[in-house]
Amino acid sequence: MSFRTRTLLPIGLIAFSTFVQCSQPATPAPAPALPKYTGDLPVLQSHGKLRVIVPPEPISHIPKSAEPVTIDYDLARDLAAALKLELVLIKAENYAQMVQKLLEGEGDIVAASLTVTPARQEQAAFSVPYLYVDEYLITAASDSLPTAIEDLAGMKIGVRRSSAHYQTLLDIQQQVPSLRIHAAPEQLGLERLIEGVVRGQYQATVADEHLWRAVERYYDDMVTPLVLAENCPIALMMRPGDVQLRTKVDEYLLAQQFTRQSQQTFTDDLPGLKKRQRLRMITRNNSMTYFIHRGQQVGFEYELIKEFADRHDLRLDIVIPASHADLLAYLNEGKGDVVAAAMTITEERRAQAAFTLPYNEVDELVVVRAEEDSIASLEDLAGRTVHVRQSSSFYTTLMALADSIEGLQVAALPDSIETEDILADVEEGRYDITLCDSNLLDVELAYGRQLKAAFSIKPTVLGWAVREDNPALLAALNQYVQEEKGGLFFNMMKKRYFKNERTIAKAKDSLRVDLSGRLSPYDELIKKYARQYGQDWRLITAQMYQESKFDPQATSWVGARGLLQIMPDTGRELGFTDLHDPEENIHAGVKYLSQLVNRFDSNIPIEERMRFALASYNVGYGHVLEARRLAREKGWNPDQWFGHVEQAMRLLAKPAYHERSRYGFCRCGQPVHYVGNIQHMYDAYVGMLTMARASAAERL
Repeated sequence: MSFRTRTLLPIGLIAFSTFVQCSQPATPAPAPALPKYTGDLPVLQSHGKLRVIVPPEPISHIPKSAEPVTIDYDLARDLAAALKLELVLIKAENYAQMVQKLLEGEGDIVAASLTVTPARQEQAAFSVPYLYVDEYLITAASDSLPTAIEDLAGMKIGVRRSSAHYQTLLDIQQQVPSLRIHAAPEQLGLERLIEGVVRGQYQATVADEHLWRAVERYYDDMVTPLVLAENCPIALMMRPGDVQLRTKVDEYLLAQQFTRQSQQTFTDDLPGLKKRQRLRMITRNNSMTYFIHRGQQVGFEYELIKEFADRHDLRLDIVIPASHADLLAYLNEGKGDVVAAAMTITEERRAQAAFTLPYNEVDELVVVRAEEDSIASLEDLAGRTVHVRQSSSFYTTLMALADSIEGLQVAALPDSIETEDILADVEEGRYDITLCDSNLLDVELAYGRQLKAAFSIKPTVLGWAVREDNPALLAALNQYVQEEKGGLFFNMMKKRYFKNERTIAKAKDSLRVDLSGRLSPYDELIKKYARQYGQDWRLITAQMYQESKFDPQATSWVGARGLLQIMPDTGRELGFTDLHDPEENIHAGVKYLSQLVNRFDSNIPIEERMRFALASYNVGYGHVLEARRLAREKGWNPDQWFGHVEQAMRLLAKPAYHERSRYGFCRCGQPVHYVGNIQHMYDAYVGMLTMARASAAERL
């Protein structure tokens, strides 16, 4: 076997054993320890830093309503700015780690959506609450569900001992002594706790409402029949003696007016938004408007509206309706403030909302497979079937043409499906023809889709929609479009999302190793940091070739930089700022990959953890967790990449699966190719190094 199990390659035995030895050295050199110190605000000011302990992932799920899904990281950033201190993020996996890092002086504040409980107040101090949540009982659907606290008698409920839910259950146990509390392992997240209910280890578990909302879509047989605790306060944790820091933090939080606004509707204009300091963007979860990539929120529409919100000192919240047909309804019901979803301005839509000046001009294209040569004009659509979403402007266009083109069939697709999924079906031959805007086709071609524009039907314009009685917001958005359209920022975003090639480079058979056994210009640096973090230098080299082809100036479509394509935010969190410097970039990349490896259960074989880590590096840790969950659901092995988790990852690219997922849309075929290509290069490097050594020995 090698890094990937291959029984036909003799060199594989050497590769696998060397990989494991390199990945698990007896005494790897330790990474540099973070400085530790305690003290109140004057001490922090003397160091010039605010060290905030946060969960590893900035985003817990794709929002359906305007939940603040990045609130921990947002609070960290804004607090540091308010205190005029440099932000340093310290990541911790669980509550015990957070408390330890805080009390031992590795961090100054914990921002991790912690519920205030008496037991926790004995360990540390808390700020004023910035959020309030309910705690839900989660159990399997049945004919005899508990509807009152008394109904919990005799029920076995599984929660982590360190969670606030454990204290809630202890309090309930005072009223219902026969309630049984099962202390689940500390490393289990909500999804694994729910799986414990599914497997019958216990009858129920407990979750905060916003966390349950994140996962409820793929637990059809789970219900929340009972609220166990209401309005539980969420606050920041600090050391008990840091009184000055706590005072400043409380002043900041009280000024921010954090409330349970995700459950509310508002229809007021820009002054009301500024009072609440929030702008709610109604959009769709797809490749052009909004999605999660490598743990960050991205998307053309998202970037444009985020810039507008930043300029008006508004926090941007995301609202994603169930279908395209609901976008304007959500707006008029007050569930959001602006629709930014690559929406074509039509007269029908103008009757429902006020539209901004056009921020983008596109062509409405007839799209076919790349090898299709029989369609070049409207007349060629005679007798053909065109698949489009019924709520789209394309459907209106086609219906207007139907009477003049003999035999044209318009197949109306569900409003929940995304245009890129229709395009994928055209490429794969399931659909004959579709329509799409030219900017979206540019995105698909950048990913290597085998499609082409047969011809353009007409030019169209895209705009953002607001309520008709919100003239101040409309005026502000129009001013933004007038000032920026055609300017540097808009053009940068257009290039990023519509022009940059995003296809994964294929491993090349022409890879060569010189007689000295050199793989790249950076072998010594790679070996240095691979030794420090217990990694296989040949694997890192294969990954580097995949990421940048050894170009230290490489920059990806989303802004990842350098040899190992580190995102700037990730680099800063790891302590690196000059990501085009080869040594900094290699150090950052190896350190980050090592952290990802360690986030997976140590009981999983090291070679599988490495594959999961590589996939996480490419597309984001959350999407890999989703794939492992789906693999488990399908009866595949969630601890094995090839043939199991990689197959589940492919499924997550399909709407039927990613619409139910916690992290939503992703190009989930990309990490499959990414890991496979690195595997291929790794095997090739191992084989060529073996031959180079043998050749050198013969010369001696």
